[in-house]
Amino acid sequence: EGNSYELEVQAHDGGELFDTAEVVIAITDVNDNAPKMTVSSSLSEISEDAPQGTVMALLHVEDRDSGPNGEVRCSIAETVPFRLEKSFEDYYRVVTSRELDREEVSEYNVTVRASDGGTPPRWSSAVLCLRVLDV
Repeated sequence: EGNSYELEVQAHDGGELFDTAEVVIAITDVNDNAPKMTVSSSLSEISEDAPQGTVMALLHVEDRDSGPNGEVRCSIAETVPFRLEKSFEDYYRVVTSRELDREEVSEYNVTVRASDGGTPPRWSSAVLCLRVLDV
C-alpha cells in the first residue's frame, strides 16, 4: 500500500514538439476508520480469591488508517480492580489489579475503550461483564 504515485506525463503541440514531466501524487490519510476491538477470550465468572494478575480477557485492536490516525491506545474508563497489560503489538490482557470481594461488589461491567491518534480521535469500546463468585 503506497502513499504516493509517480507518473510521467507527455504533452504534444500537434506537431513534432513535445515535453515530458514527472508528476508525483501524494496520498494523505484521513481519519475515516474507528479502531476495531475484538474480544478473543473473556471470563464471565471469577472467584473472589483469584490472585492479583488473573487474566480476565484477551483483546485485539486494529485501525485501518495509517500514521497517527492508525495508532491505537486502550484504556479502562472506570475505577475498577482491573488493568490493561499490553502483551504483543496490538494485543492486550485485562487482568485483576487486586483481590476481589464479592460482598463489596458482586458484578463488574468493565468498559475498555480504544481511541486512535487522529484529530479528532475516533474510538470504539467493549463492555466486559464479570460476576464475582463467593468462596
